[in-house]
Amino acid sequence: MFGGEHKQTDIAQSAIFTTGSMRANRLYPAIFLTIALMYGDYSFDLGSKLRIISSYIFSPFSEIEFFARDTLNTFDSYFSSQKRLIEEIQVLKSKIRDLENQNLSLGDTKNSLNELEKLFDLSKSFEKKEIYLGKVTDIKKFPEELVSVEVRTTDITKDMVAFNAFGLIGVVDELLTNSVKIKPLHDLSTKIPAKNSRTLENLIIVGLGEPKSFQIEDFKKNGDISIGDEIISSGLGGKFPGGFFLGRVTRIDENDESNFLTVKVENSFDFSFGSKVLFTKP
Repeated sequence: MFGGEHKQTDIAQSAIFTTGSMRANRLYPAIFLTIALMYGDYSFDLGSKLRIISSYIFSPFSEIEFFARDTLNTFDSYFSSQKRLIEEIQVLKSKIRDLENQNLSLGDTKNSLNELEKLFDLSKSFEKKEIYLGKVTDIKKFPEELVSVEVRTTDITKDMVAFNAFGLIGVVDELLTNSVKIKPLHDLSTKIPAKNSRTLENLIIVGLGEPKSFQIEDFKKNGDISIGDEIISSGLGGKFPGGFFLGRVTRIDENDESNFLTVKVENSFDFSFGSKVLFTKP
């Protein structure tokens, strides 16, 4: 029993010395490191530098929230700006379309006023005659050219002639309820008493059935005619008023088997021009 107690005493003493030795081995370096840090901090301000360095190192992590918030705000601002820009572009496009429509409307109004002004000037030639104004409602192009005109009178008759802003363009072909159909002067069935404004020679021109094209009927080879001569209505026969331009001589052909020249006359009138037609008797 005494031997056992002696052994326990040896073990305890060994543990005490071992523990103290272990504590000293850890304590001295810690004390030395602490003194070194305190000296370094006092001499070189290491603490603040370490804090600054650590703040730089960890600053990206602390700024993530702000960066994410700024990024989201930037994206939101960008797409909001894009949306506002698109909306403004649409508004401007709508305004441009409105202005274009207004310009077209103003252009149509201007053309209509110019047309009425020309017809008004033309009507001065018929001071002693009744004149009537109609509105074009339908136009048929060549080869079956006809212009339908809406009228508000029943006084228009088949012996009347029709004018647009260019001048004399046709004759009444058919009378309907509240409307009139006009055929052009160059219709094959049309014969117009005319004269050469240069020579004052009386002529008859007939329509060729082609737009703006006529031919002088039975013009003798010894007659005086030249390219460019102006042909006007003579007023003879009472069907067409006199003094209105019909066209110019554009071609003269001679046929050895005939005593007559083939003389072609053309004008620049557009039969289907405009929106208004003026009717009058010769």
